[in-house]
Amino acid sequence: MLNGAAGATALIRSSGESLTYGELRASVARAAGQLRGAGAVGIAVADPCGFVVAALAAWEAQAAVVPLDVRAGAKWIDSAALRAGVSAIVRAASPDGTLTVEARAGRPLDPRVGLVLFTSGSSGPPKGVLLSLKGILANVQAILSYLPVRDHPRSAVVLPLSYSYALVGQAVTTLRAGGTLLLLGDLAYPPLQLEAMARHEASGLSSVPTSLRLLASAAAESEKRPALGYVASAGAPLGAATVAAVRAAFPKARLFNQYGLTEASPRVTALEDAEEEFAGGSVGRALPGIEVRAAGDGEILVRGPSVMLGYLDDPEATARVLSADGELRTGDVGRVDARGYLYVEGRADGVVKSGGERVSVEEVASAVRACSGVADASVVAVADELLGARLVAFVEAAEAALPELRRALRESLPPAKRPQRIVALEHLPRLPSGKVDLMALKAMAS
Repeated sequence: MLNGAAGATALIRSSGESLTYGELRASVARAAGQLRGAGAVGIAVADPCGFVVAALAAWEAQAAVVPLDVRAGAKWIDSAALRAGVSAIVRAASPDGTLTVEARAGRPLDPRVGLVLFTSGSSGPPKGVLLSLKGILANVQAILSYLPVRDHPRSAVVLPLSYSYALVGQAVTTLRAGGTLLLLGDLAYPPLQLEAMARHEASGLSSVPTSLRLLASAAAESEKRPALGYVASAGAPLGAATVAAVRAAFPKARLFNQYGLTEASPRVTALEDAEEEFAGGSVGRALPGIEVRAAGDGEILVRGPSVMLGYLDDPEATARVLSADGELRTGDVGRVDARGYLYVEGRADGVVKSGGERVSVEEVASAVRACSGVADASVVAVADELLGARLVAFVEAAEAALPELRRALRESLPPAKRPQRIVALEHLPRLPSGKVDLMALKAMAS
């Protein structure tokens, strides 16, 4: 996985300490010696540098990696480790490859499994997604076919490494390209992240829209900005307000919109802002080796080497989303145009009946996000005896902007699709992954 020259810088911590590729290879080899024979290794390490060293060491020892998000607490970590059957949990890892390892009574996994990721859904217990190492590396190569990491090799990583977007889509991808990882996830505030990005001369940034907006806001109030060559977004809809803010903050950066999901390792489609479909809301065309289509009911289906092997200990859930020939039902709905550009329009379970008409809550949310003064928005449906479902829009906007927002929605949406209630919030509630916490919003709406 490490393709950099021995003397090239591989990792830079937020404090400024760094490791060359030669030093990182030595640290990984030292740490791997402590993990030999482990079938699956849980990584419960708060320090981003230690997390990377431990994960690479587990793969070097031919073990499956099970990221355990330390922010979730000890009870969740123990439960996830038990479910995954890890035979070791790395509690701490130093840059020199010294590990603090807790032995566990593990169990064997499918030998193809290289990564087990627990999804953070808005309801129900998290599912364990089983990804093959071969599939992960195929996805990394597909990402490098469009994302200019080699041209802009100093990648700022601000997201938790326990998620596929950061671990696979950024960390492994950058190291595979021989670039430098700026590990800034331990800095809690966007202004601090931005300052570190400028100090360490970050040239590439990938994150979720919420994080990008906060970094752009910090940049608007700072004279110290990194000269970014690209900014890539994924994980949530990329609205016009976010695009405008990012362009203002980082005017020389190429912008990329991407679509993917944990079950696909994660990246599926991508496009650059130079393509006219970017402004139209497309999330791009399928990456090399990946097939994307919309079924008759609009559900987006994905096939390719990076699609998951299945869900951990859940054959019924696996069978519901993964066909016998490996086609994945994503749960998202949308369309693919004649040129192969994908447009995501919502969730398969996000269509409700309101006033006798079928309404996509994500379609309504997209219309709200497009309105002036709205930084972000989410729409939920709650039961209503008269309408069947009542739409409540939560917006990141000033209270004073609501009258104009209501007027704009009367002009852009038919009556059945207009929210019956609009609530202004300073920030939408979010899960640790950065996705909007829909269950929290539904509780507020009820």
